[in-house]
Amino acid sequence: MLVESAESIAETYRTGRGAFRLRALDAGGSGPRAVADRRHRNSYQVQKSKLIERLAELIQTRKIPIFADVRDESAEDVRIVIEPRARTVDPEQLMGALFRASDLEIRFNLNMNVLIDGRVPKVCSLKEVLRAFLDHRRDVLVRRAAYRLDKIASRLEVLEGYLVAYLNLDRVIEIIRTEDEPKAVMMAEFGLNDVQVEAILNMRLRALRKLEEIELRAERDALLTEREGLQAMLDSEAAQWARIADQLKEVRNLFGKSRPRVSAAPRSARPPRCP
Repeated sequence: MLVESAESIAETYRTGRGAFRLRALDAGGSGPRAVADRRHRNSYQVQKSKLIERLAELIQTRKIPIFADVRDESAEDVRIVIEPRARTVDPEQLMGALFRASDLEIRFNLNMNVLIDGRVPKVCSLKEVLRAFLDHRRDVLVRRAAYRLDKIASRLEVLEGYLVAYLNLDRVIEIIRTEDEPKAVMMAEFGLNDVQVEAILNMRLRALRKLEEIELRAERDALLTEREGLQAMLDSEAAQWARIADQLKEVRNLFGKSRPRVSAAPRSARPPRCP
């Protein structure tokens, strides 16, 4: 659990520098005390095997005389039972000594020194980092939309050429089969541009004969609708932020189902004492 005060956490996030104290959950009680992280096989950045080795070393060296034994009772959850040397040992004194001497309590340092502009390192507050992240998401959104609009424009240009070819299919096939310079003839006769004629000439005659007006118009209409939506989004900053909000909600739905984190709780709200 996190045992930093709200004021300390706020200051760390405000300055971009600081540390958080993380402590194993303590079930309490005057007898054997169970220390466990009930959600993960290993506590945050702490290997259970190395932790138990360290606790065993403390017993062997008698660095904490009131500490008598440690047992690993883990199953699916991590559960470590700590035995005091006598039942008269003050539980808070024992746990305080163990927190100081082992990884039952660790400090997780935070130093948000980042290339927030891509050029110069800077220690940033959490607010600045989140602002930069959101601005980046918006920049990516705008660039992707602009790229897609270019692709739509290119495809619409080709589709318009295909529609002309469909409406004049017999003449187009005749030009391709008989003319030495079919491109120039089609451009002059049908008002097509170079891109459209190249697309038609690159199709096999069999594929050209299979062109369907309904399919061509359906694809064109779908692209026109998509283009209208993208352009409306690019023209509205509010629409851009709304799209980003939707994307973040999708990310949360996909990856935000992790178990809840545990913060320091008042004594009355801590887990029940072990029997």
